[in-house]
Amino acid sequence: MKRITNIISASALSILSLLTIDTKAQTPFSDPANKQGWVLNNAVSDEFQGTSIDKDKWIVQGENDNYENNFKGRAPSQFVPHAVSVANGKLVITTRWEPSYDFIKGKHKGLYFENITTGAVITKKKFKNGYMEIKCKPADGPLSSAFWFTGKGGELDLFEIFGKYPKDKKVEQLYHTSFHNWGLDTKDPLYGKTSWENKVQLPKRLAEDYHVYGCEWGEDFLKIYVDGQLVRCITKDEMGEENWVMNNEQKVWVDNEVFPWKATPKKEDFPKEGLKFEIDYVRVWQKEGTTDIGCQATENIIPNGSFENGLDDWNVLGKVKVVQAKKDIIDGKKYVKLSAGKEATVSKVIALKPHTTYILSAYARSPFTNMKDVWQNGWLGVKAFGTGQQPIIKYFSNEWNRQSILFTTGANANKTYIYFTNKWQKKEVHVDHFELIETINENKTVDGK
Repeated sequence: MKRITNIISASALSILSLLTIDTKAQTPFSDPANKQGWVLNNAVSDEFQGTSIDKDKWIVQGENDNYENNFKGRAPSQFVPHAVSVANGKLVITTRWEPSYDFIKGKHKGLYFENITTGAVITKKKFKNGYMEIKCKPADGPLSSAFWFTGKGGELDLFEIFGKYPKDKKVEQLYHTSFHNWGLDTKDPLYGKTSWENKVQLPKRLAEDYHVYGCEWGEDFLKIYVDGQLVRCITKDEMGEENWVMNNEQKVWVDNEVFPWKATPKKEDFPKEGLKFEIDYVRVWQKEGTTDIGCQATENIIPNGSFENGLDDWNVLGKVKVVQAKKDIIDGKKYVKLSAGKEATVSKVIALKPHTTYILSAYARSPFTNMKDVWQNGWLGVKAFGTGQQPIIKYFSNEWNRQSILFTTGANANKTYIYFTNKWQKKEVHVDHFELIETINENKTVDGK
């Protein structure tokens, strides 16, 4: 059965170095011909061509002891004005090991502010709906470089990129986007928590080079891009009214943060010059009087990707079975269970085109993960597509969650091997709704122009 999904459409560009790409034309990198009629909003955009930050546009956290939203940084790090600089056409946010700095007294979430200084800038103006884009190179260290947006009741983190993550090197290739709900009562356990997220593993470490990250925020959809390529489109209906938090005007944030629950940098992690988040530009476009292009229907290349026909066309290793369920399921009425105790894998060989970019996705859950101190994992992977790479992404949540791998086939490739496995822990995991989608250019007309 042919399945049509309205998840994604994208350009056929591969992920590439942007050092030689001219992005100064000031049209969205995903729509260089500006077929959608975007107009740059200068009040929340900046090319950083001066010698200092433009104080008419930006708030610098900690300047004159003022902190937007009373956010002083994630302890042990603290936002300080001297971490923010502009030179050579770039905004630079530098995180340093500075134990002699006069840190704020007191604690943030149980930790003292000490040793680490960092920086953040926030636009003074707000906007609602549009296309947001940044060209940047994240800091190459064990901390998060982020491009995000906050307003009444909601937060969109387009990315929080770890330059280095020793616990799991694959995290250094992860493009992670999320919504956070600040519209609840402060006593609600879900206040400020992640209401939705998207994870895409890209081919290389993201801190190695400059890339262009973008998103289109519509009234009822969100599109996520990297290097002009659409990697996810989701509608408000798909996400659920309770999870959609982007209903009000937003400010732009750019910062470096320490996430102590993931990794706390040590003195030896800092070069003499500090860890630098380099931003070539921040741009926000809006439009009037034109029709939004929402999420377009795209064919899933994988037959029986949701196992409604059982394990037809799938290969299995170990104890793998199809489970029929009446509720708590992603698509249809069935999912696949990989049992604990021994290695279990479900796999398939798929015919592909050479030199073509694809996105492989699946939903999975680990039912016995408790999200505290018991973490049981499953892995989605792809290999044998003509480049020698074998990308793999890890799942650990006890709720259904979707993750993706972006890959480009080699010049002589005509097939690939996709799989989901519990191989490295041999614990029970569930998987459903495999998708393999060839990327296309949504801004081309029918004749390809």
